[in-house]
Amino acid sequence: MVMKRLIYAASVMVIFYGGICNAVSVVKNGSFENDGSMFLTPTHIPEYYCNVDFNDSGFSAFIDYDWSTHGSFSLTMYSDMFGSFEPNDAATISQSVYLADVSQLIFDVHLFATYGYPWDINVVTARLLIDGNDVWNSDGLAYTAGQFTGEVAVDINETFNDDSLHILSLQLRADAGDLQFVEYRAQWDFIVFSMSCSSPADFTGDCIIDINDLEILVAGWLDPNGPDLTGDDTVNFADFAVLANLWMSDGSSIGDPVWLEPDFVFLDADFNDDGIVDYYDIELFSENWLAEGGACVRADLDGDGDIDLFDFNVLAESWQQTGDLYGL
Repeated sequence: MVMKRLIYAASVMVIFYGGICNAVSVVKNGSFENDGSMFLTPTHIPEYYCNVDFNDSGFSAFIDYDWSTHGSFSLTMYSDMFGSFEPNDAATISQSVYLADVSQLIFDVHLFATYGYPWDINVVTARLLIDGNDVWNSDGLAYTAGQFTGEVAVDINETFNDDSLHILSLQLRADAGDLQFVEYRAQWDFIVFSMSCSSPADFTGDCIIDINDLEILVAGWLDPNGPDLTGDDTVNFADFAVLANLWMSDGSSIGDPVWLEPDFVFLDADFNDDGIVDYYDIELFSENWLAEGGACVRADLDGDGDIDLFDFNVLAESWQQTGDLYGL
């Protein structure tokens, strides 16, 4: 009974500390499991993605179970057979993400051409972009029999490790202008972040300081051999203050991928994905006030193309709601 009371008291104090929450770096629906089979159009977009752009070019895209490495589905981008292309024509799908604690982006990709033709790096390229800047392309891959199938890890430049939202884009781009007689296909699956964050308070090593770490701290309360965070050879309120200050922040080891199962439900107004609609979301909302255009402006909660009082009303109705990302 004493232990339960202590856990309860500590939980209340963490809530009191509230507001000390960091944004969470995740790729939502990174294995394309949330929608089932679908053809993509600018108005038919996979869940949690914010933009599909074919630039009126000879490209198309769909989600199906033709090939996958995780779950049942994957994304396929392809050049239309007998399509006519100009250089830099592209198919692009984007998602708004945080990269504050991300060291790498990891994904599985399958690149091939139909009718036994080899993938031609002089004709098309699969690319990864952040805020419209190329951070990876498929030219340097080791192709076997004219195809590539495998896992790719892309280092994320530290200039993107800030508290701003960034636009992560997958792209299939034409490098030559011509009439094509084969389909070039880029299939993507299991897109995850590898985190560079680390924290001594992440006792469970699951990349989040949460109730599981709190229980470990409480279990070692006043124990000289317990999870001491301050170096004073005991576990007390000084250690609790350290944990509370890191509450709901990331704390993984390098190389641990962050993967969310498709049944997780996110709150639209929880812009920083920390599990609760609070003052941090108000701050992000205010930064986008009166912004216009772009499906990737996350603060456009009513989908009318601008950020105004109608969006604020949606946020207000969601105030202090919690999502199931952390079992809150």
